[in-house]
Amino acid sequence: MRPQLIQIPEDLVKEAIDYSIESRAYTSNRHDFHEGGLDAKQRKMYEGKLGEKIFKKYLIDNNILFQEDQSDYTEADIFDFIMPDNATIDVKTRTQVFHTRTLEMVEQFNKNPKTIYISIRLFPDLKQGFIIGWCTHEDILNINRIENHGYLDNYVMFDNELRHINELLDFFIKKGFQSYK
Repeated sequence: MRPQLIQIPEDLVKEAIDYSIESRAYTSNRHDFHEGGLDAKQRKMYEGKLGEKIFKKYLIDNNILFQEDQSDYTEADIFDFIMPDNATIDVKTRTQVFHTRTLEMVEQFNKNPKTIYISIRLFPDLKQGFIIGWCTHEDILNINRIENHGYLDNYVMFDNELRHINELLDFFIKKGFQSYK
């Protein structure tokens, strides 16, 4: 089944732009393995935020109750979304065809684990993308694959190991997270 493209509405694009501009000087140097200094940091932050907006649009379109991270742009966020049962969600955004893995730094995974990880394929110029799939904290531990390609150790999940997004929607509905507007 082909994934559904999600167009990011302009108000959500603006949220991503504003956040990337505000947080530009506060983005961690530690995670900056991209060349280009502050401009590259801002672009990567913008792309990551656009990925989050794709998932936000998905939740809104499916009437799923959620709370979006409200961390100040000067702070690292603890999660991207939190659900009514306090399950935390982290969105992982990819922008290239050759990006075929979901990565989570081992240190971050151990220090601040999330309940659910969502993988997004973003087409930044088009301001659209799709949800590749999702996995749980336990899924990552069960596969327990760690790779290091020159920049810290990362847990790795390949696309064929991710769960289909419809399973997550069913899970949210069964938990009673759907509102009836």
